[in-house]
Amino acid sequence: MTRYILPCAALILALGTAPPLFWATPHADAAPARPKQVMPVALHRQGWELSDDNIVDVLHSLPLTLAIRRVEWHAPVISIDLTVPAPETTRTEMYKNIAEILSFCFSGTSNVQQVKLRLMAEDPWLDTRHLLLAADTGRSAWDSAMYRELRLTGEAALPEYIKSRLHVIETLLWKERYGGYFSG
Repeated sequence: MTRYILPCAALILALGTAPPLFWATPHADAAPARPKQVMPVALHRQGWELSDDNIVDVLHSLPLTLAIRRVEWHAPVISIDLTVPAPETTRTEMYKNIAEILSFCFSGTSNVQQVKLRLMAEDPWLDTRHLLLAADTGRSAWDSAMYRELRLTGEAALPEYIKSRLHVIETLLWKERYGGYFSG
C-alpha cells in the first residue's frame, strides 16, 4: 500500500498544489471573492451583412433603451422608428440611442448605405404617436467622432454640424419639449 501513497504524495508535491477538498481550510479573515467584471460583448462584427434573416436578432442585440417601434429594410436603406415613451425621456438617452443605431449601421455592417431614423413620442392613453425628431443620413456622413459627440452631448442641443451632416429635422413638438433654455 505504501508503494502507491509515496508516488501520489510525490506527484502532489511536484505539482505544488493539493486538492482543496482534503487539505484546504477556510480562513475567517480571507477576503470575499470579487465578482467577475463583465465586459459588454457586441454580437455584431465589422462587415456584418444585414439581411431579412438576421435583422430582428441583430437589432435586438443593440444596447438601446428606447423601444424599436418599426423597421423597414430595403437594401441598402434601413428605416427605424424609436418610441419615446414619456416626456421625461432625456435628450441624453435619445442621443445615445441614435449613436448606437448609426454606429451599428455604418461601422458594423457592410451593406447599409442609408439610415432613416425617427423618434416618435407615444401617448399610450390616447394611442397616438407624434414625430419629435428625424434624421436621414448616408454612410459617407458618418464617422467615429460623431459617435463620441452624440454620446457626450448630454442635455445640450445637437451641434449644427451634426444636424447638418445627419440631416436632422426637429419638429415643433421637439422644440417645445426640449428647446427653450437648452436650445442652441
